[in-house]
Amino acid sequence: MRRFEFSEKKYTNINISLFLLIIIYLEINKISGVLTDLGDALIFLLAGILIMILKTYFIEKGYLEKKYLYLAFKIAELLVISYLIYYHEIISLIASVIYLLIVAEMILQDFRHKSVFISSFFPIIMVGLLKLKTEFFNYEILINVSCIILISIIFIYVIDSTLTNFKEDAEKDKQLLNELQQKNKELYKKNNEVELLNKELQEQKEEMKKTVENFRNSVAELFILREISSYIGSILDIEQLLEMVCDMIMGIMGVDTCSIIVYNEKDGSLDFHIKSIYSQDVIEKFKEQVWSSFIHSKIKNKEIIMDNNSSKEKYEFLKGRKVGSLVAVPLYKANKTYGLILAEHSLENYFSVSSTDLFKAVSMQVTMAIENAKLYEQMEDIAIKDGLTKIYNRLYLQNILPQLVGEAIANKKPIAVSIFDIDHFKQFNDTYGHLFGDEVLKTVARFGQEMVDQYDGIIARYGGEEFFIILPDMPLRKAAKVIEEFRKKIENYELRYNGQNAKITASFGVSGYPEVADNVEELIKTADDAMYLSKRQGRNLVSIAPPNLKIQES
Repeated sequence: MRRFEFSEKKYTNINISLFLLIIIYLEINKISGVLTDLGDALIFLLAGILIMILKTYFIEKGYLEKKYLYLAFKIAELLVISYLIYYHEIISLIASVIYLLIVAEMILQDFRHKSVFISSFFPIIMVGLLKLKTEFFNYEILINVSCIILISIIFIYVIDSTLTNFKEDAEKDKQLLNELQQKNKELYKKNNEVELLNKELQEQKEEMKKTVENFRNSVAELFILREISSYIGSILDIEQLLEMVCDMIMGIMGVDTCSIIVYNEKDGSLDFHIKSIYSQDVIEKFKEQVWSSFIHSKIKNKEIIMDNNSSKEKYEFLKGRKVGSLVAVPLYKANKTYGLILAEHSLENYFSVSSTDLFKAVSMQVTMAIENAKLYEQMEDIAIKDGLTKIYNRLYLQNILPQLVGEAIANKKPIAVSIFDIDHFKQFNDTYGHLFGDEVLKTVARFGQEMVDQYDGIIARYGGEEFFIILPDMPLRKAAKVIEEFRKKIENYELRYNGQNAKITASFGVSGYPEVADNVEELIKTADDAMYLSKRQGRNLVSIAPPNLKIQES
């Protein structure tokens, strides 16, 4: 049901109620004796009610949309009311009010049509004329009818004007309200757009934050990798390089502790390079516990550990330190494991995937550096060590001996040397073959290395079956006793190789500064002469160079 039909039905129900109230009012007056006869008033009131009931039916069926039908019903209602105004003085006032109410309803329903205005005062005029027709020459009636018509027209006009203005204002207010609602909708839409934009900006901000973080990590990674790459080419000392890498990770990543642990698979030893904000005592405890923890097995399996919620309950080696996050990245290449890089921070959720990417890149560079250092050590060994016996060669001896003798002279400390030769070495080759002879040389070199290691000394292959021993900071007599013990060890050993057995002996000459010699040349010469003295005296002896064996100055 449209608004027009709904409001008209409501007005009609109100009007029916008013007509019924008038009927009740008349009956009350009749009962009380004020009226003796209702006359035709009751008939007209019932007729008006029937008209309005019929109109309600038309409203329900939707027939009242036609303007002329609506006006016909309204005029009929007004004619009934007009008759009651003119012919029944007792209810004329009430009827006038109802008349004006119906006119107001017409104006409210459609104030733009002039037919409504005309139709509103047409019934009152027409009934007034009928009244005059019967009693035209009655001066009192003429004045009354004329006043009623005039007052009705004026009153209708005033109501029409007022309601028209009211409706115009209402339309303007409605239009303004619609405009405001439209603006509110636009504002709401704009607000949603702003919120959406803010959300997009926030997302962009977060994305930018991630981009900046990734960029920062990339810059840090590039810087560290560039520095490590440059140092790999210029620093052959792996210890110095690893210390530098720890410093850079501490500075750039802002961690509390950075550790590079290098593992020696041959003997299971560990080499620690640690930079930390914690005391040395705390670090020493960490060294004792870290490799015995499960990290060892993880690194052995080449697994990367990133834990942003770490605690000492999870990792025993964290005791004594506040660690919220840690990253452990293995150092390996192919099937060879070199150790790990371990970084720690007190805050939780400190490391990200980009952090592990950085550490992986660093670990590759560090692994390369370790391999290069080991390769360099191998190259050095090839250059300064004998390929067969793995002890120093004559080239190294020629470089180190003047240095050690010079230091001894400068510090006024003793230094002893010994030259020895394996007795009858040619017979080993001729009797048992050259492979057996090689085994003789390797065995003697091994015994000699074990002996000099006890005294921070040096043994070198001097040439063929000859060896040279340096014992720094050792007086001549003590050196002779040490060499004698070494000779006995060789003598008491029986070499067994490829089903063949043989005893080995050697002849030794011992010399020293300042007891016998004053310089490198004298040390070599006097020790060599003392060795030949042992050979002349029957071999398998230790001979000490006497002072009279010094080289005479020309």
